[in-house]
Amino acid sequence: MQHKYCHFRTPLLVMTAMTLALGLWIFWSWLGYVERATQWRLQRAQDSFETLNAVIATLSNGELTDWKQIESVLSSTIRNSRTTFVVVQGRYGRLAQVGAPPDFLATDTTRGQITTENMLIFWAPLQPINPPTTWAEALIIPTPGRGLWPKTNPVMYLGFRAPQENFWSSWFWQRQASIFVAALVCILAMTFVWIALIRRRTLTAQLAAERLRTAHLEELGLAAAGLAHETKNPLGIIMGIAQQISQRDDIPKDTKLMLEYIMDEVDTASSRLGNFMSFAKPYSPQLAPVDIANLGQEVAEILGPEFEAHNVTLNFQVPTIKVWADWSMLRQILVNLLLNSLHASKPNTRVEVLLQNKKAGLRLLIIDQGSGIAPDLLPDIFKPYTTGSPSGHGLGLAIVRRLVEAHHWQIRATSSPQGTTMTISEIKPAWENI
Repeated sequence: MQHKYCHFRTPLLVMTAMTLALGLWIFWSWLGYVERATQWRLQRAQDSFETLNAVIATLSNGELTDWKQIESVLSSTIRNSRTTFVVVQGRYGRLAQVGAPPDFLATDTTRGQITTENMLIFWAPLQPINPPTTWAEALIIPTPGRGLWPKTNPVMYLGFRAPQENFWSSWFWQRQASIFVAALVCILAMTFVWIALIRRRTLTAQLAAERLRTAHLEELGLAAAGLAHETKNPLGIIMGIAQQISQRDDIPKDTKLMLEYIMDEVDTASSRLGNFMSFAKPYSPQLAPVDIANLGQEVAEILGPEFEAHNVTLNFQVPTIKVWADWSMLRQILVNLLLNSLHASKPNTRVEVLLQNKKAGLRLLIIDQGSGIAPDLLPDIFKPYTTGSPSGHGLGLAIVRRLVEAHHWQIRATSSPQGTTMTISEIKPAWENI
């Protein structure tokens, strides 16, 4: 049986695809934001390096440079800033240090950068500031340092605080969260509207089909009533005449056998006519709480002798649970299904009746160990006049399906050479509202 949610597959797939596309857009935007943030931090570090380089170069005086004074100036300069440490490394040792540098510092190169988890370390040789070219520029800087160092320029290491941003607490997410949520809400709303339209269209089609089916069954019921009225009387007359003749003593034995055959055929015709009328008449269940365990026990007592005669074990494993059902209709469902299982079962086998509690409601299972249903008959097994038994009339399971659908339940059959399972699902327990 096709799943009842198969109609919603397309909107759900579209919703999934759009959600994934939205997620990919957020992901690529985040990568771009991280790249731009890294470039911004690098630019800030370079700007800080140039500023501190200018400060040191201004205060330097070659070998006579007062590095203690430079440390004091650097300390006040980087206070309350992203710069965590400044180290000036000379040719023969460390000239100045402000802040707490890490234990490792690259000394084999004079220029480079390292990015750690929370810090950007940037180093390069100090550069002298450009000397004034005119007296006017010289007057602006009354006592400029020369910014010259013999042989080689010292290397300055700059530690710039640049912690890696967490996605959920980042400024990017704070700005994009509302857009993402709004887009996601739009996708979900569109999907729900789409599903609602599909459901409405499906329900409308089902309602129209149910109306046509009901009208057809009403016409069939009227035809069956007329057929019964026109047929039962002649059959009764034939049965009566055959019985009267069979009671005479002067008729030959062969004639009596023929009369018995006539009476058997009249019984068969009457039975099939009754089954046809049962199938054609409309069903309107009178729902009430029904103890399915008590009902099963009653059915087991009725069918027990017949099961014993065929040496088949009937096992009811049904807890004491009340369900919303029509007592007589549920009884007929059980009787028809159990008789079908009995006729399909071999001696020394077992027929089980189980009740399972699922999210969608209770499920009633009738499981036999018979020879199974032929694969070519299984898709149409609940249609009228579909039977795998030469003596069957093909209306038993069709009537069962009508009784099940009148309760708004579902029935399906699964079969293999090892047996058949009839499953009635969506049964509402009595503690739920109907």
